[in-house]
Amino acid sequence: MDITTSANTAEPGTTPRLSGKLGVGSISLMIIAGAAPLCVVGGPMVLGLALGNGAGLPIGYVATLVVLLLFVIGFTTMTPFVRSAGAFYSYVHAGLGRAAGIGTGYLAMLSYTCIFIGLFILFGTGVDALVKSYGGPASPWWLWAGVGLALTLFLGYRDVELSGKVLGVLLVAEVSIVLALDFWIVARGGGPEGLSGGIFSLKTIFTGAPGVGLIFAVLSFIGIEAAAVFRDEARDPARTVRRATVISVVVVGLFYTFTSWAVISGVGDSRVVQAAAADPEGLFSAVALQYLGRVGADLTVAMFVTSTFAAALTWHNILARYTFSLASRGLLPTPLSASHPKHGSPHRGAVAVAVVTGAVLAGGIVIGLDPMSEIYTWTSGLGSIGYVVLLILTCSSVLAFFRREPHGAPVTRTLIAPLLGMVGLVAILAIMLLNLDLLAGNSRVVSVVIIVSLIAAFALGPVVGKL
Repeated sequence: MDITTSANTAEPGTTPRLSGKLGVGSISLMIIAGAAPLCVVGGPMVLGLALGNGAGLPIGYVATLVVLLLFVIGFTTMTPFVRSAGAFYSYVHAGLGRAAGIGTGYLAMLSYTCIFIGLFILFGTGVDALVKSYGGPASPWWLWAGVGLALTLFLGYRDVELSGKVLGVLLVAEVSIVLALDFWIVARGGGPEGLSGGIFSLKTIFTGAPGVGLIFAVLSFIGIEAAAVFRDEARDPARTVRRATVISVVVVGLFYTFTSWAVISGVGDSRVVQAAAADPEGLFSAVALQYLGRVGADLTVAMFVTSTFAAALTWHNILARYTFSLASRGLLPTPLSASHPKHGSPHRGAVAVAVVTGAVLAGGIVIGLDPMSEIYTWTSGLGSIGYVVLLILTCSSVLAFFRREPHGAPVTRTLIAPLLGMVGLVAILAIMLLNLDLLAGNSRVVSVVIIVSLIAAFALGPVVGKL
């Protein structure tokens, strides 16, 4: 099926499509913004330092980057032959069949929705902390979460290029403040112990809990493959998706590796674990205060909020397009497959995503769940496990697709790279499952619910496929 322009409703026998003129730069910015660089630096990265292998954490980012690049090689080699948006659903459908593809679509919707919900917990609590830091009154986190969700819907309902421009500004701002801190620490020769050498020491790399450190490294990359979701809105779909995916993975991987090394250098190899464990929420701002002064510290707190919002906006765009894609194939209510006559956006999908998210957050508030230790921990745990499963399914589909028909592609791209990538991803999944209680807030019941939910979502594929 070739790329066509969008229509508000599909012609008989065709699938509705979106339209747009996004280039490599625009899509790369949205994907990198979705990875929430500053949010990661102040969240998963600090937790990786505290609970993982401390000064050896940067090697976890290097390892994750290598595994994901192997995944991307096979993923992007298959891109020219998958001429429909839908990302994981479309790839698995083409490689493993309709039932597996449908199950993957539902699994992606569940996993990504959980990630999206978690971002509004971070946004709501982050804005409340920011207001109070400037002497303002305390207010319920859910009030700010609601404001953020409404603004996200306002932008996501409209032309995707508007979202791209907003994300570009926010991304440049947050990355600039982090890199300013990184380079200043390096220029000064590090902190009291000089520049960190932990990344070069096997003893340091394997100290503590390197597996846990790897988990938090993987969490930092969630969403970097999502360029394929914007295929129908890309100027040159095959070329744009391939380049944007590679750029996003490499930029994010190098950024996290360099930043984690710089932060460790600023604190000190022997001190970083204790400092991160003592104040995980405030470690990065404390380092910024030490090296950039009060203005720099205040900026990092403000940028944490904007980083979270930028990530939420990207994930809203991704989820709206997944909704549109699945609805256009009859896997969700068909009315959700309409595109806006003026904006060319999946506006009904955007509204549906916002409504579901708001309902889940409201339910959590009504039954009295703690926003961070329960709602955020549970949803991010489910979303991260589901994400790795999606990558493994996609690697399997690449192997199966090119085994049936090589299409003249080199074996290094159709067999060796995706196979090695899948081995690495399976190892990561095994480590995550062994530490699932940590991701589930140390609750065995929640761990079981997470596994059952993921299995049930994927199992819908064969059930719906027979209808």
